[in-house]
Amino acid sequence: MTRTRRCVLLLVLTVAVVLGASLPANAVFSSTAAPAVQPAFSTATVTGPLNVRVDTECTTYTRVIKRVYNTATGAQIGYSDVTTSARSSSNVESDSTVRTDNSPQTGQHTVTQTIKDTTLFATARWKASPTPGITGYTMTAFLGTQAYPMGTAAPTDTSFTGQYDASVVNFRPVLSMVTNTGYGWTAPGTMSNTVTC
Repeated sequence: MTRTRRCVLLLVLTVAVVLGASLPANAVFSSTAAPAVQPAFSTATVTGPLNVRVDTECTTYTRVIKRVYNTATGAQIGYSDVTTSARSSSNVESDSTVRTDNSPQTGQHTVTQTIKDTTLFATARWKASPTPGITGYTMTAFLGTQAYPMGTAAPTDTSFTGQYDASVVNFRPVLSMVTNTGYGWTAPGTMSNTVTC
């Protein structure tokens, strides 16, 4: 290759590098941003369920177990087990055992165990949220500072029923219902009345 050809080739390469470096950045990379997706609803507020309340009823079950023994031998010779129930306005829980000596002629004694336990029957009721796009409600019971998940309710549900040991009323529980939507927004938990017997 002659010296003249080498000079021409060098000049062409230099011009190509200079022109390439002077191209604007947007000639190579597009800076166009995708349009933001707008939610398909017009409100900016999610409303929780209305008139949330918990109706309750407490029932105390009393179980009386009687065992009759031959005092001389200690052998059990009689047994009975009876359970009764009654409406209660408070949580009643106890377990006591009493021995009763029968008349000396029988040579027997009776041991009576009395067990009392109260069950809370609770039904939460509410009116559905008027916000469009509701997918359901998340229910949580707050017992003092502790939170206990209670499950979820469908968007068309207006009540939820369960039964629990009535000892929970000692913690003055309340039910929280958080409204969920298909577009990811939620309403703060709507609180019920305090649950009592």
